[in-house]
Amino acid sequence: MGLDVDDATLKALQADNFDNLNEVVADSPFDRHMRFFNFGYRPLGDEQPAGPRLGAGFPNQDSAQLLFQLIGDTDLAGRDVVEVGCGRGGNLWLVRRTYQPASVVGADIAHRSVAFCRRAMSEPDSQFVTADAEHVPLGDATADVVLSVETSCTYPRIESFFREVARLLRPGGHFLYTDLMEVGLVDPFIGVFEALGFELTHRRDITRNVSASRDARAARQKLAYGERPSSDDAAMLEYVGESGSRLYELLTNDEYQYTILRFRKVADVTPPDEDLLDERSQAAVRALAELAVELLTIPSLPPEPS
Repeated sequence: MGLDVDDATLKALQADNFDNLNEVVADSPFDRHMRFFNFGYRPLGDEQPAGPRLGAGFPNQDSAQLLFQLIGDTDLAGRDVVEVGCGRGGNLWLVRRTYQPASVVGADIAHRSVAFCRRAMSEPDSQFVTADAEHVPLGDATADVVLSVETSCTYPRIESFFREVARLLRPGGHFLYTDLMEVGLVDPFIGVFEALGFELTHRRDITRNVSASRDARAARQKLAYGERPSSDDAAMLEYVGESGSRLYELLTNDEYQYTILRFRKVADVTPPDEDLLDERSQAAVRALAELAVELLTIPSLPPEPS
């Protein structure tokens, strides 16, 4: 496994993957309703759901619950909220609907996702841009809150993204971060943020909750993609994280965990020129990004010519 391509090509391939997924959704009757692609969160045992109560007819309770678990008690009212890797805008739509932020801005590398967001959320306080997560076209100190939900595992140089988060946030601002991570990378990631002037305010392993969501919802979610050529079966399994997929295997083994991390920016720090992540960590990040590109390529929809 592994792709012998440079970072720019890897990012372009990942953008193609999600543009192609948007094409699949556009061909289904669920296009205007499908705002979330994340794996979701399912409360276990006697655990009570977090966040505002949603109506029984809300189409994807588990995806909303993942967002609510991530936000926790963070106050978003009157704040400028930026989501890097916003996909089809479900998180920002829900933030705007339930938390009364001053503004929301979404950035995503897939232009079809951004186009959907602009059609679905055209209000003056909402903005969406096509952007690489490692080079977000927003000014310094423009956000009170930055969100990242299940997208950073596709970034080949994740430290560049972390440095962008530090640049975008105002002093006292919050970074709310959740994703599937190699267990051995969680502490190094925290170390990077501490070096960039952040304090960790919350850390939680939610792997069992996310895998429970996949056990309960993945097969049904795959139906929304409609009938696909048999060559696409493996990729569609990966997009929904169904049992039997490689991503489900990673989610349920002991080498990876789905983690929530919340940080607060407590100091303005000039980032050092040298890398903060060691070479082993950088290699692990790159390997997961390459794997994600391979797993999420839809064979019947070839990449667009560059």
